[in-house]
Amino acid sequence: MLIEVSEQSQTGDARRKAVALAQSLAMDEIRCGEVAIAATEIATNLVKHAGRGYILLQQMGRPGNLGLRLIGVDKGPGIEDVARALEDGHSSAESMGTGLGALKRLADTFDLYTMPGAGTIVSVAFWSRKQANPLPAAVLEVACVSEPLRGEEANGDGWAVKYSSDLALLMVVDGLGHGILAAEAAREAERILTATALTSPDAIVEDLHAALKKTRGAAAAVAKIDPAKGLLSFVGVGNVAGTIAEPNVCRSLASHNGTLGHQMERLQSFICPWNRESILVLHSDGLITRWDLKRYPGIWKKPPSVIAAVLHRDFCRERDDVTVLVAKAA
Repeated sequence: MLIEVSEQSQTGDARRKAVALAQSLAMDEIRCGEVAIAATEIATNLVKHAGRGYILLQQMGRPGNLGLRLIGVDKGPGIEDVARALEDGHSSAESMGTGLGALKRLADTFDLYTMPGAGTIVSVAFWSRKQANPLPAAVLEVACVSEPLRGEEANGDGWAVKYSSDLALLMVVDGLGHGILAAEAAREAERILTATALTSPDAIVEDLHAALKKTRGAAAAVAKIDPAKGLLSFVGVGNVAGTIAEPNVCRSLASHNGTLGHQMERLQSFICPWNRESILVLHSDGLITRWDLKRYPGIWKKPPSVIAAVLHRDFCRERDDVTVLVAKAA
């Protein structure tokens, strides 16, 4: 969910929506209060420091626990003195007085990325069980920003992640067009990926092609990451993009022509090396392709939630559904 924040009166709306999600996840009163503080602080800072921005409100899940993530996004002046801004209680904008330091203390995870003159990303996450241990089975850290075309409620884009033994399967799908019919195709593709027992991207894409014949059709990309072997396999069909980004090199992953559910060429998997410095970015055509992570100093050390939010902020076309999924070593 994307919540626009351009004036102080919208702070209350952001807080109410964040608390409503927390309550739906069965968070207790203390957790809901902490979520309310975080939403209010982030929204207030967007108005006071940047003039406008938005909050990405996302539900998260892992075995035995549910959570939510709040990501404040702006294109403001950035933060000059990050260390001082993170001092508990520091609030130069005369907001609630809690400051970013208090957000770091309250949240289960906190991260910040800022560039002078380019804006700031603040990401905080809250789990229903505050002391829950990290998920031991995860081989990757994955995050996604997926938003419908402004003014649409149905998202014609979609994504899914599935872990199988020591492997990870990741998918981004873009239903043809946008609106309800595109969303039907995207939801069907998500169902197929979630339910599959297959681990071969080309076999999964064949299943997607068969399942989507009853829908409008879609473009999709499926990647398999095997960290133990240091390999990534990729198959894409249609106007979706995949890139493996590393500090010194970026590899574009080519998609086949066609539309799943209608017409598809003979598939060929692309195999690429994968290491602990690799970052996989899959995205729909709602994101401009001319992004370059080397423009962002220090971004390689940031979590996928921050990287996805940066790319969404700076390269979203704003005339289509948009999805950007980012994965890196856990």
